[in-house]
Amino acid sequence: MLGPCYHVCGRRFWLWVGWNRLRKRNTEGNAEFNGCLIMLGKLLSVSLAIYSVVSVAHAQDSWATQLVEPRKLDFGVIATGSESIKTLTIQNTTNAVLHISGASPGCQCVVPGAPSQSLLQPGEKATIEVRMNTRSFKQQRDTYLTITIDAPQYATVKVPVTAYIRTDVVFSPGKIDFGSREVGAGGEVTCRIAYAGRADWKILDVKYTNRALKAVLNEIARNPGLGTVDFELTMTLSPEAPPGRIREIVTIVTDDASSPNVPLMVEGIVKSDITLANSSVGVGALKPGEVKTVQVVVQGTKPFVVEDVDCPKMQDCFKVELDSEEKKLQIVRLQFTAPDARGKFAEEMIVKIKGRQDTYRFTVSGEIR
Repeated sequence: MLGPCYHVCGRRFWLWVGWNRLRKRNTEGNAEFNGCLIMLGKLLSVSLAIYSVVSVAHAQDSWATQLVEPRKLDFGVIATGSESIKTLTIQNTTNAVLHISGASPGCQCVVPGAPSQSLLQPGEKATIEVRMNTRSFKQQRDTYLTITIDAPQYATVKVPVTAYIRTDVVFSPGKIDFGSREVGAGGEVTCRIAYAGRADWKILDVKYTNRALKAVLNEIARNPGLGTVDFELTMTLSPEAPPGRIREIVTIVTDDASSPNVPLMVEGIVKSDITLANSSVGVGALKPGEVKTVQVVVQGTKPFVVEDVDCPKMQDCFKVELDSEEKKLQIVRLQFTAPDARGKFAEEMIVKIKGRQDTYRFTVSGEIR
């Protein structure tokens, strides 16, 4: 099917040809020809208006496409039942506030999450996690995800999505999920890998990069007559794992000639015994020399002392009020004096806890007018 621009441009061309032919023939002031000329003139004006609208709409989609990365989501070859996630990033590179109204799939095999934030100031980023429904859909899937932006002007971005969901390999559960665990607790999760096909099918290796993880693979059943084999993969999380989020793709390496690698997701959160209630603090808009006091809340499972709060790039702008008594809840007061340098700023603050090497970080932002 031809696109709207082709039809509009084609009609515009033939209207122009007809206009010139009639103009040449209308040498004797023929009234009939004059009427035709007037009608063609009106049609040409309408076609030009339609062409302008189509061109503007195309331009809007083009500017919005530049904001989205990656331009295509390729999940590769994945197993039935597996938890497969890709992330889209939308960065507002315009000079206006941008609003993401939503993301809709072209097929129910694609499940988009909500944007991490819908309203983006210039320079800010948002992410959308996209999952493949590997339980309800199988084999080759080629579709798209439509991202809709309604400010600063309306535009849509279509991101192609492709995947091949193997029916011969099934993960149960679909991912290794350690959930939320305290620092030092460690953990262990088991995943069953079932295969149906070749009687001599093998898993050759299990590859991963996170040193806090350890994999042990055992073959637990094989039926050569049916061509089935079952494995049990046990993943162990070390008690030495640092605080933070775990998201690792474990590669199951098989002896398949065409598609030897099958990804398996590992997720979890290692909770620190000390957390910051404020991931960011705003001081608002200030004049040079103006003073603003803000506070940061630090929480712990055991009593502790905040030893220092430092801002490497704006040391002279902050005065910190600390409590030397050990408590489970510490409130740190920061007195900020606006410097002479005008403009917006966002600087990282580093919190140090007495007796520990680990540091904790948050952001202070504002504007000097």
